[in-house]
Amino acid sequence: QVLVPAGPFIMGSGTGESDAAPARMVTLDAFWIDRTEVTNAQYATFLNERGNQVEGGVTWVDFSDEQILLTTDGVSFQPKNGYADHPVVEVSWFGAQAYCEWAGRRLPNEAEWEKAARGEDSRTYPWGEATLTCAAANFWEQPNGCVGHTTPVGAYPDGASPYGAFDMAGNVWEWVADWYDP
Repeated sequence: QVLVPAGPFIMGSGTGESDAAPARMVTLDAFWIDRTEVTNAQYATFLNERGNQVEGGVTWVDFSDEQILLTTDGVSFQPKNGYADHPVVEVSWFGAQAYCEWAGRRLPNEAEWEKAARGEDSRTYPWGEATLTCAAANFWEQPNGCVGHTTPVGAYPDGASPYGAFDMAGNVWEWVADWYDP
């Protein structure tokens, strides 16, 4: 985990018409956030203790999706070969919340996640203002995407946030505690 110190930061963006506008000053208490995304190996351990429950009308993990990097024989769960240290995907919000509770953690709220990613100086990316490149993050958008699939957590140290959190841009999308409301 990494400590994100208490204090103000500018949340959102002052550019364009988006859900991130307007930019505004937000002050947070200090908090801890995991240095990396949750891996397939970590999530498989959780599933082996708790099972793949249905909550909110959905399973914690969608095993029907072709992008899933976990396997199950109906009794136990394990990462697909070669993907133990990749971030877990196809997890519902309820599955992310349940994992955090099981691990003695919690999902960050949106403001916490953004401060952990961008720091206090309104930077566009965790690493600053330098253009997004495959040296800093794994992004999938074509035609200029990097790898086309997930990569091991923490594989892009040049893209670390000001507090030392990895993969805050790229690799996979991440859940926060808040519900989306434009």
